Amino acid sequence: MTTDSHPSDEKFKVILVGGGTAGLATAHFLERAKKEGWAPSYLQVTVYERNEEESNSVRYPLQLSHDARSALQTILSPHSNGSLVSQSNYGITHGGVNIVNPDLSHLYSNVKHQNEQPQWVHRKVLKDVLSEGVNIVKGKRVIRVREVEGKFEVVFEDGGNELADLVVGADGIGSLVRSQTHPSFPNFPLLPYVLVQFKLATPIAQLPVMLNKDSQNIILGNQCNSLHTIPLHGNELPHMTPRSAITLSDQGPFAEPDSTVLAVQQALRDPNTGYVLVRMYLNVSGEGAGAGAGWEDLTEAAWIDKILNILRNDGTDKGLVEVVENDLIPGTITATGIVSNGPGKHVPYSNGKVVLVGDAMHAVPPTNGNGVAAALKDAQGLVETLLGCSEMAGGAGPIASLLPQTYHASLTRSEIYLKESLHLLEISNQSGLSGFIHKSTLRLMDMF
Repeated sequence: MTTDSHPSDEKFKVILVGGGTAGLATAHFLERAKKEGWAPSYLQVTVYERNEEESNSVRYPLQLSHDARSALQTILSPHSNGSLVSQSNYGITHGGVNIVNPDLSHLYSNVKHQNEQPQWVHRKVLKDVLSEGVNIVKGKRVIRVREVEGKFEVVFEDGGNELADLVVGADGIGSLVRSQTHPSFPNFPLLPYVLVQFKLATPIAQLPVMLNKDSQNIILGNQCNSLHTIPLHGNELPHMTPRSAITLSDQGPFAEPDSTVLAVQQALRDPNTGYVLVRMYLNVSGEGAGAGAGWEDLTEAAWIDKILNILRNDGTDKGLVEVVENDLIPGTITATGIVSNGPGKHVPYSNGKVVLVGDAMHAVPPTNGNGVAAALKDAQGLVETLLGCSEMAGGAGPIASLLPQTYHASLTRSEIYLKESLHLLEISNQSGLSGFIHKSTLRLMDMF
């Protein structure tokens, strides 16, 4: 016998479905606990990720809030956390904001979490750190999860199957695990907002002087939009021919980028490369100058035209418009609909040993880094619960008696994040009198 009456030849198997932030953080924390002696040696953890290759989202950095950094300091060893910080020094010194009008006249600024690091992290750097010591099987798609004789059977697309003592659904917004364990929550609804991201090759020193160079700048548009510019300091990009993105879009879909564009695109593969990240939030509910119906089908050329038209119609500072015209890096525009389950519309607790974490549990919009914070805090909370359960030689009781409390903590936390994120989206993307009033309140309230 090993401990707590657990047979020495029997593993306690945890299967994580999904290799995103929440899944990898959970697996990494469990493996770290086993390596450092907090978890029993009979613990077996496997992550199944359906995709062989990384998605396009890996090209974009993540904002880490105070809660996200706190969770990472618990999940990672001091050495791994130090490695993450050293690889994510982008010169963003605090988590506050500099909020301005389209003409870049000042509205409001704050400084919070001064010198806490990292404020932003390259997704690949975070994934690589969280993948250390984790057994990840890529290209293995789960199609069914069902209870079989007190355990859970995970069935794969290739016909294989595996039994587990605990299944963690970390498979994102369109979670298959959630759709099977909670059929009334097959999908979360789209919000009337689109996040458009792109990168600028502008040397940070050449940004308009009204923009802060060590924090994110939020330009509140007049027509249901907001533009966030984040200068990420790092290795200098090579020179790119001005107006390259516009030139390529004018030449048509089969145009070939010149050597300067190719050099910049190659340099961006290095997480230590510096550039200006731009995130544009658009209200697509029909008000103002949002993306409108059919935004999902817009080409990069169409997005360039739309972005520039919105900025010009807003009376945006000419210097900033010229920066976008000259320095938008071809191939970097991506548009994503923002999904959320909505406050109070949570996935109910399910008796059994199938747990949801991250976006599979609650889709929190990415504003203020709340989405990644929810994923990391879920991972931290779940592992801390597992380490105390009797099945893993802990003294707090069986898993089934502990999971409801973990679920409640996750729900309470995510509701706070969700309401904050939705409120920030609302006040940042209004027009007319409502927009004017909300902008005025930013002078008085610490909303960001």
